[in-house]
This record gives sequence, C-alpha cells and structure tokens, in this order.
Amino acid sequence: MVMAEPLNMIRKKTLKIQERLGMRVGIAYGISKTPIAKTADEVVDALTELYKVGFKAFLLPKELFSKIKDPQEIFKEHYSELLKIKTTAQKYNIELSLHHDDLPEEPHKLDSVLKIFFNIAHIMDCRTFIIHPNFYKMVPQNQALKILVHKINEVVNTLNLKIKLGIETTGRVNELGSLEDVIEIAKRTTQTEPIINFANIHGRGSGFLRDESNFKFVLNKLKNELGPQSTQNSYFLFSGVSYGPSGVIKYLPSTKSDMKLVNLIKAAMSTGVKGTLIFEDPNREQSILDILKEFGDMVR
Repeated sequence: MVMAEPLNMIRKKTLKIQERLGMRVGIAYGISKTPIAKTADEVVDALTELYKVGFKAFLLPKELFSKIKDPQEIFKEHYSELLKIKTTAQKYNIELSLHHDDLPEEPHKLDSVLKIFFNIAHIMDCRTFIIHPNFYKMVPQNQALKILVHKINEVVNTLNLKIKLGIETTGRVNELGSLEDVIEIAKRTTQTEPIINFANIHGRGSGFLRDESNFKFVLNKLKNELGPQSTQNSYFLFSGVSYGPSGVIKYLPSTKSDMKLVNLIKAAMSTGVKGTLIFEDPNREQSILDILKEFGDMVR
C-alpha cells in the first residue's frame, strides 16, 4: 500500500471514525496484494495489513477452504492453520466472518459443505458463517423458503455449535433472498442473523437505494420486524453495483455507483444503528481509506 501519511496517523484516524460510527469497518476476501486469500499465510498477511491501517473486520472467502472435502480433514490436516488465523485475528482485535455464496442443492453435498464450514467458523471463533439462501433453485420461492427454514434449523440443532448463520440478501429478482425473505428466515430459525448486502438490495430493486430515506427504510424495517437489538450489532456489506430488470449485473468500485455510501452513513447515524460494515470494493483497502477520509468531518 502506498500511503501519503504515516501509518500510525492513518490507523488513529480510522479507529476514531469507527468509534464515532459505532461500527467495525473491514473488507472482504483479501487485500490489494492478494485480492482473494487462499492460504493461511495470505490471511495472516491481510490481517496484519488491516491492523496497520486500523480496520477491525475481515470476511474470509470460501476459496480459502475449497480443497476440504470431508469434515475429518479439518482436524487431520488444517487445524493448525485455522488456529493460526484465529490467534492472529484475536491479537489484532479483528472480527472474522466466513462467506459462502454458492452452496450446492444436492442434499448430501449441502450437508457436507455446511458441516465443514460451520466447524471451520467455530474453530476460528468467527462471528458468523454467511450464506446465500438461493440454493434451492428448482422449486418456487415460497416452497424454497419453507425447505430452507427446515434445513437451517436441522443443521443448527444437529451440529450444536455456537456460531451464527448469516442469511445474506441476494441480487437477482428470480431467486430467494429479498430483504423480506431474509427477515422471514431470521424470524423462523434459531441462531441466525440477517446479513444486509446493500448492493444486492439496490440491484434487485432497480436502484432502490438512491437516497438516505431508502436506507432508513431498510434499517427501520430490520428494527421493526426483528426488534431493536437487531440494529445494535448489524452486519452490512457494501459495494457499488450495476443492474438491470433482472437485478445485479456487476459489482463496481463504490465511487462508480449510483448508490452512495454517504447516504448509508447518514441513515445509520440518525437511526442509531451499530455493527459491522464490510466493503466488497474491487480496489480493496486503498479505496476504503480514501472513502473514510471523506467521512472524517461528517462523523465528528
């Protein structure tokens, strides 16, 4: 990373902004040098870089564990690597979460992947294991929602691990994962939390989040439907996005989208929402540092 001012000053400012926002700010999957971390060492490098500039959250990619095909492999071959990631994150006070956006529909494969990733998240003391709820593609959405609710409760009760399952809003009109779907799933399941991907809501809604009032609508809907506690430790994903009639087409740098982060920040501050804000910006940490500089005065 090329920095125009000393790292200690950047870190101090970044931490202060997060304190005033009441949010941990972080990035997804990797840093500029390694956009998608695929080894434990690459994750440790990323966590070290994030600590230097003051970020406090990191979303781990599914690719990091793509080679694990059986839950037994976790403990036989990968346990020390997972502990290494966990220890580094705890040392730097960086919140970890784990992401999988492409779960298989076949029952035996689905059960295996869920068991593997739940155990991995548990070992690393992740806040949540985040999934897209759109993997039952061959049935109508209302039926898919019922099957999904049953499967989530079954898996959570069977594994009995104290890790939350994050249900993320998705970006295509014809798939399960609208804001309403995610809230309904959270109501009907245990040990879950809604993961609000604003780019997906915006794209799915043909540009719904164009001003502060629409962000407030989303945040207030969460609070009203799931209770005030749901917005005191929320989990948000943010990136730019292009879209069409069917929903999301492509994710973009935040500065190139018609959905503006400033409107989310204003809405969150005015409604008292707190939690974690993860950027999925293609330009990684440098772009986010530039964005945070713009908010330095606003959050004083």
